Amino acid sequence: MKTINLRWIYPHYRHDEFVEVSDEVWEAMRQAQHEMNNYERRKVYHRAWYSLDAYSWTENYALEHGRSPEDILVEREERAARLRLVAALLVALTHTTPTQARRVHAYYIAGIKQPEIARREGIHSSKVSVAIHRGLRNMRRCYDDLFQTE
Repeated sequence: MKTINLRWIYPHYRHDEFVEVSDEVWEAMRQAQHEMNNYERRKVYHRAWYSLDAYSWTENYALEHGRSPEDILVEREERAARLRLVAALLVALTHTTPTQARRVHAYYIAGIKQPEIARREGIHSSKVSVAIHRGLRNMRRCYDDLFQTE
């Protein structure tokens, strides 16, 4: 048997009122409090500060909207496709000249601007631009060959 204070549960009680309850009732009350705390955390997490009474479905959607099995499957397929493209990137870079590969890598992966690449290599920036465009063209051809067979 557990002893509870009804003033903690019912706000209209003005004084302490202690009552003994069975373990099953205590467990049910504890579970209900746990669920209310989870509800409040979900409300904060989903930033549901607007009125949840606006529509009949709003509250359930905002607080308990989970990913469907279809969404999970689509995400996995997209992740697998992205990983295939990244793996094919290394193969595609081998279909470019070393200069094109170096400049494409510097521009797109390292994030270095074309004038900076030109300054580092001691050439005009138009040559960097041309090398990057030709490298991308060669990589695109490689990607077309790789993914046509699938």
